[in-house]
Amino acid sequence: MSLTLTESTATFELPPAGPQAARCTRLIDLGTQTSDYQGEAKSARKVLLTWRLSELRSDGEPFQVSRRFTSSLHEKSALRAFLKSWRGRDFTPDELAAFDLKKLLGAPALLNLAHTERNGRSYADIVSVSPIPKGMQAPPPLGDSEGVLLDISDRSTHHHLDDLPARLREQIKDSPEWRALNTAAISASRPAAPAARTAPPPARHAPAAEFEADDIPF
Repeated sequence: MSLTLTESTATFELPPAGPQAARCTRLIDLGTQTSDYQGEAKSARKVLLTWRLSELRSDGEPFQVSRRFTSSLHEKSALRAFLKSWRGRDFTPDELAAFDLKKLLGAPALLNLAHTERNGRSYADIVSVSPIPKGMQAPPPLGDSEGVLLDISDRSTHHHLDDLPARLREQIKDSPEWRALNTAAISASRPAAPAARTAPPPARHAPAAEFEADDIPF
């Protein structure tokens, strides 16, 4: 291997700017992430959404674009404003009480993309979203599996971690929610410590009528 190196000139193929028909194919719980905002560190629970576009790359594969949001439906949050625009209407009080983000997987959308440059690299940013117009075709659904879901609190989705880029995997693993979940799993797998010899004998199981309200631990 040569030890004479040159500056990398690799470029990334960008989807065309402007309106693009898309379908949501990935919902990733990133856990709590820390970012720098105007020189101040801010921590917030984040979620990543990814859409597959109708437009194809030069290799024949569809373009994909993603955007991160703070996981909040507060009236001033970017996610609520984005979803409101995507739906074409605001949320009802009942929806705000318990809106399941998993509903977004497989949903079509019309994304408006703009090319921007940051730190010497070009990106395709999602600047707006709206319902897909009648007559416009979104990318076809992915069949039985509409996309990739990773919910840190749901272990049955953790196998999708291997489907993500390495940098994204490390960010998720570094979140306090992921660390706490796996610390708990390690603790649960350890054998229970033997009871101390001075421990009192087990109490007699009293009938339900004998318990007072203060005996209930929660």
